[in-house]
Amino acid sequence: MSKPYGGDELIPVTWVKQFHYCPRIVYFLGVLGVQERVTESMAEGKAMHAAEDSREARRLTLGGGRRLRVLRRWRRLWVSSSRLGLVGVIDQVVELEDGLAVVEVKYGSAPRRPPSGHVYQATAYAMLAEEMLGKPVRWIILRYLPEGETFIQPITDQMRRHIKWTVRRIKKILEEEQIPRAKPGRKCTGCGWQWICRKT
Repeated sequence: MSKPYGGDELIPVTWVKQFHYCPRIVYFLGVLGVQERVTESMAEGKAMHAAEDSREARRLTLGGGRRLRVLRRWRRLWVSSSRLGLVGVIDQVVELEDGLAVVEVKYGSAPRRPPSGHVYQATAYAMLAEEMLGKPVRWIILRYLPEGETFIQPITDQMRRHIKWTVRRIKKILEEEQIPRAKPGRKCTGCGWQWICRKT
């Protein structure tokens, strides 16, 4: 078990993604201090991430494409903010001709549209990058491998407000130590948390 949340620590940005998948995961991580069981596909994803990170460092364009020329690149950027209450490591921040963008790489079949957890995780990273770099981040870019499908979305004020709301909700779960009500659905199939969720 990892050390549970103690009340004053910064919240990992990955918990924003987990909250939007299922708020119970935040309880398991931050209150009980347990971790998700690593599946074979998760291990494969980590290996693919390392390989893609190495390729990306040599590219002059984003993902090898011809349209998005990268002027500057920050890879594996560690970011934190006591103001936002968040901490994490961004896959990439890139400077394009029209401004900065956060790039998050995901593994698995490309969805018809990105899940809300992926969108808000990248948005939280963008807000942290702005604070660290002192420049506005205009877009989030989600790349799904191995297909290479790319989604580009401008960041809105509503998205920023939603991150602050999400952080408040996460802190409420951690501080009150009350497990959120279960909402069974299709996403429960194959979830790495079933082993403990079924017991609570």
